Amino acid sequence: MKIGIIGAMEPEVKALRESLEHPLSWEQSGALFISGSLGNHEVIVVQSGIGKVLASITTSVLIQQYKVNMVINTGTAGGIGAGLAIGDLVIADNVAYFDVDATTFGYKIGQVPGMPLYFESSTYLKSEMLEASKKMNQTAHVGLIVSGDTFVSSPSKIYEIKAAFPDALAVEMEGAAIGHTAAQFGIPFLIVRAISDTADSEATETHEEFVNRTGTLSAQLVIEFVNHLV
Repeated sequence: MKIGIIGAMEPEVKALRESLEHPLSWEQSGALFISGSLGNHEVIVVQSGIGKVLASITTSVLIQQYKVNMVINTGTAGGIGAGLAIGDLVIADNVAYFDVDATTFGYKIGQVPGMPLYFESSTYLKSEMLEASKKMNQTAHVGLIVSGDTFVSSPSKIYEIKAAFPDALAVEMEGAAIGHTAAQFGIPFLIVRAISDTADSEATETHEEFVNRTGTLSAQLVIEFVNHLV
């Protein structure tokens, strides 16, 4: 099985890169690709860069050129769900955009015209990722992750997002684009995140403090998942 794994930033892919056997790296489409083996699987880890466009480009390349069987997105996020704390893990049931607005045409906030509002994660991959979290003795929350080209760092922005998506657990900048692209190609996907901040007025400083630890935690979950994937 060939697995594509995307992280936007170096702290989100470092542990994965170091876990690969026989790694080979190259640059393509402005992203850093590293191929190798992990467990019994061929893996391509990509540091895509930040934001929806770069995430979508990377997903397309992995699917069209390298023929991956699934796409996993790992990284950090701001926690906006009740009770979420820094270091908590979130596995996406589904993903959506928080920064799309075509409501004048009768669509819902977050819904790209002609597309569904939500992009659904693979049930099988979600189940396997939950098992991996249990093996790590880490509690993982399962629910909605929303994405947009904004680093959320204010209570007013959280309020705006929660008004449209009251069940959202986490907010970040790539997951929905990856899910959307994978869904267009009919490829199963899963988005996982570790909470690096709580998207409030101190989010920038908190993220900088915890991004290395939480980026590694999310990557370790994915490593555990791949190692035990049949």
